[in-house]
Amino acid sequence: MAQNVDTVSSSGNNAKKIVRLGLVLFAVAAITGLILGVVNEITIEPIRRTQERLRNEALAAALPEAETFETVELKSDAAPIVKDVQEGKSGGFVVGYCVTAAPTGYAGPVEVVVGITSSGGVRGIRILSQSETPGLGAKAPLPKFSGQYDNKDVENLVVVKTPPSAANEIQAISGATITSNAVTLGVNTALAYWRDNLKGGN
Repeated sequence: MAQNVDTVSSSGNNAKKIVRLGLVLFAVAAITGLILGVVNEITIEPIRRTQERLRNEALAAALPEAETFETVELKSDAAPIVKDVQEGKSGGFVVGYCVTAAPTGYAGPVEVVVGITSSGGVRGIRILSQSETPGLGAKAPLPKFSGQYDNKDVENLVVVKTPPSAANEIQAISGATITSNAVTLGVNTALAYWRDNLKGGN
C-alpha cells in the first residue's frame, strides 16, 4: 500500500514539474517575443530611412541630370522583374527615367536601377541590392563592371568574356557570368520597358 502511495506522489510531483516547466517556457517565449517586438519597432524606422536614402542616391547617380523624381505607375503588362519607374525632371522638363529591375542572379535577386535618357540611351546604372558571392558576383556594383553601362546608346546589350569589341558588349566579371548576365538582363528589360511604355512621353 505504501508503495502505491509513493507512486501516486511521484506521479503528482512529475506533473507539477511539467506544468512549471511549461509555464517557464511560456514566460520565456512571451518575454522574447516582447523584446523582439520592441527592437523591431525601434529599428524599423531607421532601416526605412536608410533604404530610402540609398534608393535616392542610386536614382541620382543613375540619372545625374535629374533634379527631382516622381513615381510613374507601372503598366499592367510590365515584365515581372520591373519593380519601379521614376520620371526624372530638371527645371520642370523630363530628362529621362530610372527603371528599377530585379533579375535573378546566382544567389538571389540583383536590384539594379537603370538611368535612361530621353533619347533612350543608358545614362548609368547602380546596383541597389544584391546577395551575390563575395569576391565574385558581389563585385557587380564596382565601377570596373557597372561603369561599362555608362552612356551606352544601344537597344540591347550582350555579355562577353573578352574585352569588348563592339559598343553593345559588356565584359563579364571573371568567375561570375551568371551575375553579369543578370545585371545585363535587368538593363535590357529596363530599355525594353522604356521603348514600349515611356518613349515619347507615353
